[in-house]
Amino acid sequence: MTTHQRIVVIGAGYAGVMAANRLAGSKELRGKVGVTVINPLADFVERIRLHQMAAGSRESASVPMESVLHPDATLVVGQASRIDPRAHTVHFGDGRTPLHYDFLVYAPGSASQPAPSGSVGYALHDAQSAKRLRPALEQLAPGAVVSVIGGGLTGIEAAAEIAEAHPRLTVRLVSRGQTGADLSDRGRRALLAQLEGIGVHVMAGERVDRSDGQYITLSDGTSLASDCTVWTAGFTAPGLARASGLATDAEGRLLVDSTLACPGFPEIFGAGDAVHAPETVASHLRMSCAMAMPMGAHAADNVIARIRQASPQELSAGFMLRCISLGRRSGLVQPVRADDAPRRLAVSRRVGALVKEQVCRMTLKWIRGERRRSGSYSWPRGPRTVRAQ
Repeated sequence: MTTHQRIVVIGAGYAGVMAANRLAGSKELRGKVGVTVINPLADFVERIRLHQMAAGSRESASVPMESVLHPDATLVVGQASRIDPRAHTVHFGDGRTPLHYDFLVYAPGSASQPAPSGSVGYALHDAQSAKRLRPALEQLAPGAVVSVIGGGLTGIEAAAEIAEAHPRLTVRLVSRGQTGADLSDRGRRALLAQLEGIGVHVMAGERVDRSDGQYITLSDGTSLASDCTVWTAGFTAPGLARASGLATDAEGRLLVDSTLACPGFPEIFGAGDAVHAPETVASHLRMSCAMAMPMGAHAADNVIARIRQASPQELSAGFMLRCISLGRRSGLVQPVRADDAPRRLAVSRRVGALVKEQVCRMTLKWIRGERRRSGSYSWPRGPRTVRAQ
């Protein structure tokens, strides 16, 4: 095995830190590799708690990076601006000396899709955006209307958290599709009942074209009063892969093969929200920390395989639960099959909240467990129908 291989991980979210911990702590690689993590922030951000921070029910969604990242991994705080895959270097936006790598794990994560051009409102994709939204909500007068745009999990959790933390406000959740459409019938009924009970007015089947700070305008031209608009309608990938001349999909996600390797550049592996794997292994995957961590661990395993000159293995990862927080006192837990299809059972209200909180705590526990013992994290296998294709 070649000694002193340089491994660079771009991104210190759920996928990036999991990959870095698995690599830096590997007994097989001890003394033979150096792991460097590039991240714009010095702290680890629990994105699954940003809605709590924004609503004021949690002081912060960040934890010190040293509490989650392996001590043998070096953190470089900075913004990667370009990857040169032929020269094996990562360049920075501030012009500092580029980093050379022998292997690269691409895991920069995702951000909320921007609001329509000319629209006014708040996003909810990082600690800074949550920090900006928090005082805006606190300063609203009683009876003011908050419109949360987007009926996915982020929008549902944000609307419920805001409604519970600020009962003096009127909160509406506007969704282009049916809210909770991916849940079982029982789960969807429970979700809608809990949203209604907490004071969230659900508007399904409506598209918002713009907001001006006082009104939102629907696609049919209808204007509705909105004193504060929060955009949570989907996620987008950063432009780093495209700016680097690497193959991407239409959304800018790095294209990888079934082993998570970048075609044409086998020393680059991708993980998390910012990559697009083939349908044969990933047709069921959605952007989530539940899938970012397995992908990060798998990418690390395949880097290790490449270093010891073994063949990388195809990704196989599946789901078990879909957990939704609905404020601090209520929640919904929807068991799912490996392909993310809902099962009939759904656990709601107080029990759902307790299970959801435990799952949130477990994400950090799994990452920290990998920090203490590389290879300790495991995950459900993918659906058989996908693996068989």
